[in-house]
Amino acid sequence: MRATALDRAGLSALCIGLVLFQAWLVQTAGFDLHYDEAQYWEWSQRLDWSYYSKGPLVAWLIALSEACFGHGDWQIRLPAWLAHAAQLVLVFHFARDVWNDRAAAWWAVAITLLTPLYFTLGLVMTTDVWLFLFWTWGLWACYRALCLAQPHAWIEAGIATGLGALTKLSIGLLPAFVALAVLLHPPWRRHLASPQLWLGVSLLLVLMSPVVIWNAGHDWVMLRHEQGHLQHSDWSLASAAEFATGQLLALSPLVVVVMFKELRRPPADSGQRLLWLLTLAWFGFFLLKSLGAKVQLNWAAPSYIGLPVLLGGHVPGMGPGRRGLLYAGFVSGMLMMAVAFFPGQFGLSGKRIPFRDVRGWDAPVRALAAQAGSVDFIVTGTYALAAELANYWPVRLPVYIYGSERRFNQHDLWPGPAREQGRNGLWVGSSPDMPVRLVEAFASCRERPAVTARAQDGSRLRTLYSRRCDDFRAIDWPRPSRY
Repeated sequence: MRATALDRAGLSALCIGLVLFQAWLVQTAGFDLHYDEAQYWEWSQRLDWSYYSKGPLVAWLIALSEACFGHGDWQIRLPAWLAHAAQLVLVFHFARDVWNDRAAAWWAVAITLLTPLYFTLGLVMTTDVWLFLFWTWGLWACYRALCLAQPHAWIEAGIATGLGALTKLSIGLLPAFVALAVLLHPPWRRHLASPQLWLGVSLLLVLMSPVVIWNAGHDWVMLRHEQGHLQHSDWSLASAAEFATGQLLALSPLVVVVMFKELRRPPADSGQRLLWLLTLAWFGFFLLKSLGAKVQLNWAAPSYIGLPVLLGGHVPGMGPGRRGLLYAGFVSGMLMMAVAFFPGQFGLSGKRIPFRDVRGWDAPVRALAAQAGSVDFIVTGTYALAAELANYWPVRLPVYIYGSERRFNQHDLWPGPAREQGRNGLWVGSSPDMPVRLVEAFASCRERPAVTARAQDGSRLRTLYSRRCDDFRAIDWPRPSRY
């Protein structure tokens, strides 16, 4: 079934309206850049073929957006908003192919849009929103190749996965599990002789080659970083329960209840059963991993992209009770997001404020700059604080990270502070204690007034301490202790 002119108009209006709403929402909610966004902006100021922990695509897109529209928070986030809108378009066409039904396609779009996990991550310019986009495209292409006899879709799958590898290597789970499904299902093994499949694999390798070549010249730092995610600690049912609870809340509990009721049995259709089994396998992978190590809330998010597609086809035939439960899930999900975005309106303050990491950066950093006067560089202790300082400082200054009990980051691959010999700097930290060895690296240091970052309701978020220091003398800069 082809999309009608009405569908195309509806999707266009939805995408434009969504981007405008996202711009309004982050402004009204007082969302400054998350430190990951600010970090990727730092990367965009030094364009390269890859970076310490992620591929180059997000940095490239930030650089492109700022080249077109100038520097600012919305310019940094605009590509993410466009990617989120594009994902909804892909979900529509994906569900339409699975169900051959326009209503099912629109329901799949609505479920995806109103899922708190996807909506919230679609607001910020991190690698996740681009991973979702390319995962959706790649999964849809694999579905068409295997279930709709469209061998050319293997080429699309290779392109989607290759572009995804330029954002986040975890997209490798998509071709890995699809390959496993092909090997385990005898009728699909004939695809191993498809020239389109191997052309797709070749395109995947070509597209991700910048990441491989860059890492080969930088001691494979990305793989060393990823090894840290694979480390295993003691088995813990509590850790797995925490992971499952977090996923339940992020997907909206009542919607998950409806999904379970509708999708608890394997579908009869082979294509739908493929999506069902892949989702179950990916969730099982992350659940097993959570038994032995911390799994971040966003890591498993791509695994569920097939669920809105599957559930969308069930909604038109639902009875009033189950559909009412679905509507209640939508409302409860939107209410959770409203509380998270506007906590002050719901009586939350202080440490109870959600999304503290995206609040209270711009004004405090500018206050630090105003009282510091003219300095040539900044020193701090974490990459997160370094990124926020670099982005919101009124003028572009080099920022260096001091400390050995920390994780390796992109700053360790850039020129160090030896080039600042004889210059004046500013130390900024989250505690008043400046490292003694760092104090000794300057001729003199003077403590400046602390600056407190506050939420919109006036409650304290964090306090930043600083010292203005003169005449830097190069020292042996400590190396990080882990990747």
